[in-house]
Amino acid sequence: MRGIVLVGTSPTRPGAIGTLWRLEHGSKEFKPVEGIPQDTWAVEVTPHPEKPNVVFAATKAGIFKSEDEGRTWTKKFAAEGKGFWSVVFDPKNANRLVAGTAPVDFYISEDGGETWTKSFCDQKERFTISFGGSRAMRIAFHPTNPNILYAGAEINGLLVSTDGGKTWHDANEGVLELSRQEKYQHIEVTKDGDPSEGMHDAHAVMTTPANPDAVYYACRMGVFTSDDLGKTLKDLEVGKYAPFKYTRDLRFNPQDPNKLYVCFSISSRSEAGAMFRSPDLGRSWERFFPQENARSTIMGFGTHVTEPGGVAAVTRHFQVFYTMDDGRSWNEVRLPDTAGDGFCATIL
Repeated sequence: MRGIVLVGTSPTRPGAIGTLWRLEHGSKEFKPVEGIPQDTWAVEVTPHPEKPNVVFAATKAGIFKSEDEGRTWTKKFAAEGKGFWSVVFDPKNANRLVAGTAPVDFYISEDGGETWTKSFCDQKERFTISFGGSRAMRIAFHPTNPNILYAGAEINGLLVSTDGGKTWHDANEGVLELSRQEKYQHIEVTKDGDPSEGMHDAHAVMTTPANPDAVYYACRMGVFTSDDLGKTLKDLEVGKYAPFKYTRDLRFNPQDPNKLYVCFSISSRSEAGAMFRSPDLGRSWERFFPQENARSTIMGFGTHVTEPGGVAAVTRHFQVFYTMDDGRSWNEVRLPDTAGDGFCATIL
């Protein structure tokens, strides 16, 4: 493992830099990368599963690619009126990528990110959202069936494709069913007075080869799973183990697909955060690093694509944590004061 950490930020205050930042293990200084604007939102970083020097990034300025471990970047695609919020590789075909935008739409590349085609998305805005249209925050392929994909939309719940990402549709039957219960109801950033908002506030979806027919759905109200394309959802009841359940990111260990990682906070803007991991597909959870270390919401993290010990995480307010030995030891490095809010992180 090279110990290269990449972190994305957003210009959420006057003069703040929204771009990708790069750090090499042993250094104490993040530097902005070359080729990505410093006034964009860099919101997902996706390493190539087979080429260790290649990385893709989703930003509000478009999809970018690096071929030199994240030092320099080239814009590969942009869609007028759309900001990109997610990009993912097909686990069965690394030449195939799918990307998601805000407002919600999806694009497919069949040639390694060189050209892109717009998909059809049958998704209507459910809420009047204070920050605008909903966002396709995360996309996940079924581990063995390349025709099935899932996406989580902030704030519009779960979407599913059953034709390889060419068409997408709303899959919120299970979300709506749970949101009828008072404990799953919450209103924060919409103007509609609809208490199902909290369950629709999706931040991540994940699949794992250890449970291939399930999708794991992370939202404001916790972590849930469905094995019937969203028709029903099961609550993993993370509140039994963690001090708070607002869930921003969720991933599995590529070398141990039974092991899940998750980051919890109080809300999108808070003064606390914690990372937990599960050795058994979410049936139980243990603290991954002490919650007192994070002094604001943990907004995102990434796991190394081939090494089981690599994890990097970023808080909203400048803290970056990374481990190369699966949490036995941690490194903490602050982003520069000029950086905008932290949004995503990964380690190469």
